[in-house]
Amino acid sequence: MKKIYFLVLVVSVFALGVKAQVTIGSKNPPATGAVLDLQSTSLGFLPPRVALQFPSLPDPLPSFLDGMVVFNTNATDSLVVGLYYCKSSKWVHLMPDPFSEARWFYMPSIVFDTSNNANGLTKNLYQEYKNQLNNASSPIVKSTGNANPVLKTVPAATDFYYYVTAYDPNVFQNISISESGVMTYDIIGQATDSTVLNIVFVEK
Repeated sequence: MKKIYFLVLVVSVFALGVKAQVTIGSKNPPATGAVLDLQSTSLGFLPPRVALQFPSLPDPLPSFLDGMVVFNTNATDSLVVGLYYCKSSKWVHLMPDPFSEARWFYMPSIVFDTSNNANGLTKNLYQEYKNQLNNASSPIVKSTGNANPVLKTVPAATDFYYYVTAYDPNVFQNISISESGVMTYDIIGQATDSTVLNIVFVEK
């Protein structure tokens, strides 16, 4: 009798191994390619809630494991409350602050003609930025071992917020920027060696 029970157990384990895809929440089959399919129209997925200590420390988990996802409940100088995933021995916020270091950058240098006063001028900041990354007429100088001819991965115009963080009010006036990155401005004076115009892109 014991041998029969043992045989049934082996067959059951084998059957579970064959059925590699699992659906939770309904009797529908899992989506193609999904090892686990949570199906519900009124319930959500609740990840483990833990108090992380520092982005470069696994605590309170025993160690780092790439792909691990947790909900951090501990707000510190270097962490916010929210979802984090582990990548290369570091906790990465799934929805970082738009002003975090990895999400914003100064626009590359572009030319503004200030030789004559004029009103209602426009400059497509997004297009200027995109052109510089994919400019075939002015080859990009690349680091050694870099085989990529251009920087092709560029978010869409409406994937950024645009800011003018500093400008010379003796040269520029009535500055506004559209959602797609078109800047409208007036020139009221000629630029000097001390004239500045700082433009910042923030990825949404």
